[in-house]
Amino acid sequence: MVAKVNLNPMGSFEVKTKRIRGNVVKKGDTLQATSIEVSVKSFDSDNETRDGHLRDKLEVKKFPNIVVEKAIGKGGKGQALIKMRGVTQKVPFTYKEAGKEVNVNFSISLKAYGITGINYMGVGVQDEVKIAASIPLK
Repeated sequence: MVAKVNLNPMGSFEVKTKRIRGNVVKKGDTLQATSIEVSVKSFDSDNETRDGHLRDKLEVKKFPNIVVEKAIGKGGKGQALIKMRGVTQKVPFTYKEAGKEVNVNFSISLKAYGITGINYMGVGVQDEVKIAASIPLK
């Protein structure tokens, strides 16, 4: 999984992890996932200080995983429930099958999950975070 975080006034960074538990099941022309967990502790942005701030903002001790539930897709588009920091939001996504994986793309609003005020020396994090993930397909 790769999350692209844009900064204001300029710049960006990526947060990566390979610690994703769960899979997508194909039933006819529909793809479904009942529960996928992503370990917040495993997030890596190539900057230990930033990673520590990220874990603090995401309250890793209280909420160690981001959970994707009830994901259903058909024809390259779908919707899932994403739970982060105790808040659940409906999130639309696009996807493409790639052999034994499904490549998924979506965006989240940090404000929708109660995450605001991220600023360091005049550089802030923009609200929209774009996420790309590859999930095993069964």
